[in-house]
Amino acid sequence: MAEEGHDVSIIDDRPGKLEALGTTFNGTTHFGRTIDIRMLKEAGIEFADAFAAVTNSDNINVMSAQLAKQVFGVPRTLARLDDPGRADSYRALDISYVAGAQLTANVIFERLVDEEFAYHVTFSGGDVEVVEMNLGAKANGLTVEGLGVENQLRIAAVRRGDQTYIPESSFELRENDLVVAAARHGVLDRVHPYLQSDNTA
Repeated sequence: MAEEGHDVSIIDDRPGKLEALGTTFNGTTHFGRTIDIRMLKEAGIEFADAFAAVTNSDNINVMSAQLAKQVFGVPRTLARLDDPGRADSYRALDISYVAGAQLTANVIFERLVDEEFAYHVTFSGGDVEVVEMNLGAKANGLTVEGLGVENQLRIAAVRRGDQTYIPESSFELRENDLVVAAARHGVLDRVHPYLQSDNTA
């Protein structure tokens, strides 16, 4: 984020971690805890547009995110969640979170079992995920409507060369298109024949 021009302040109570950022980091660093109001103010939270609590403690993350949201009125807050059993508590407190264990599990599954699909997002409490797929030769001439499956698979975007399209149902797909779609569990087996990695005659 700092490299993209955002003003970034980092708080950590482990000095070695701050030093590991190196001399090229152009944000500010603050040695302390993210549940310390004085420390949050020192880091500039009163002027922050967003706050992310990503320590290795779920309790500290949820408390920090609550402070940022409720005490300082930060418009966008996000907390790291390691223990899936705490997800209901995060939702009850209206804390947006990233479930690290679930994301890691999806990546492991992708690399070991289902490498044709790249998983981007799994929505909590449901069976829908956002995936990207590289189309093979069998997809040539197939329409978005033809590849989609009602209530199971919906195409949101198509990347072709340097162009990205939000396609109509009649949009014709081509080999090498990168397709981003929302998919329910189990439906992806139906599109395997249209992917680059499928070698079925």
